[in-house]
Amino acid sequence: MKKMLLVLLVFLIAMSAFGAGQGETAEKKVVIYAALDEKTTSELAAAFKEATGFTAEIALQIEQAGTVAARIKTEASNPRADVLIGGNSNFHSDLARGGFLQKYTSPVIKEAGINPNLMDPDGYWTGWYLGALCLLYNEKLYNEKIKPLGLKPPTTWDDLLDPAYKGRVIASNPATTGGAYLMMAAQIFRLGSERAGFDYIRKLHPNVAQYTKGANGSIPLVSQGEAIVGFAWGHDTLKQKMQGNLPIVVVFPKDTGFEIGGASVLKGAPHAEAAKKFLDFLLSPAAGKINARNGYRYPVRGGVELPAGVPPFEQVKLAPWDLKKADENVDKWKKEWASITGM
Repeated sequence: MKKMLLVLLVFLIAMSAFGAGQGETAEKKVVIYAALDEKTTSELAAAFKEATGFTAEIALQIEQAGTVAARIKTEASNPRADVLIGGNSNFHSDLARGGFLQKYTSPVIKEAGINPNLMDPDGYWTGWYLGALCLLYNEKLYNEKIKPLGLKPPTTWDDLLDPAYKGRVIASNPATTGGAYLMMAAQIFRLGSERAGFDYIRKLHPNVAQYTKGANGSIPLVSQGEAIVGFAWGHDTLKQKMQGNLPIVVVFPKDTGFEIGGASVLKGAPHAEAAKKFLDFLLSPAAGKINARNGYRYPVRGGVELPAGVPPFEQVKLAPWDLKKADENVDKWKKEWASITGM
């Protein structure tokens, strides 16, 4: 009898040790869903492992944040991932409202002196990079078609309303891309009311030759001479211009729209503590440098070197922004835009 009890005791101790070891191993790993480019995502994962010893597994990498968010919702009863990185704050706020995220406020925010206004006031998402919308125009076509009319180059949002640009503007669709929604929000905020903002959209519509599905659809079309002017994300436009020697001029207009790139811990994350460590890491100089080098994006943390030719974020003149209002009116403002454009 004593021998049997001794065997049972040894077995229980062994199982306990095995379970503890399994838990410790599990917490040494973080599973990532990323709405970012592949190069940035893979380099962040490698740098995180080097910095912490934790393995970062990239389980899903798609640049369309809406697609990634939809996946998270379908898996909510049995979450496979720990963190979502990338996508503007609106996507993360929507997930938070639906109960798909858990709160986490990184101590690095205070330690590094990062602007707390770039974080979710309710604590569900962490802002770790910024992007601003730009105008881009085909210099050759401007010189041939617009300059002879005595018009200066298009450098403001209101310049796009000139009748000279009828059928010569490439825009994007807020139903399919967050960049277009934030452009629309910028008009509302800079002009002071929803009525004035949508009046701008109403005046712009006749000048639009095409609404693209993606926020950066104007870059190839304007570069190829399909239109004279368009708007897109500044970081993507500058990157493509510099790396592809595109014949376009890039301008950040006054009162432009911007995004806060978010990261969040998923509710029920299998490796929640590792997920929090990963969010801390995203606010580090090393992560900011990777994101800036590959994506030309602005880190929220100061002191990170930007690629040559990228203007400091402090020089970009943003529209007076109401983050909460932009988050709460997504569906309403998209419906109003659709009623104006018929799309």
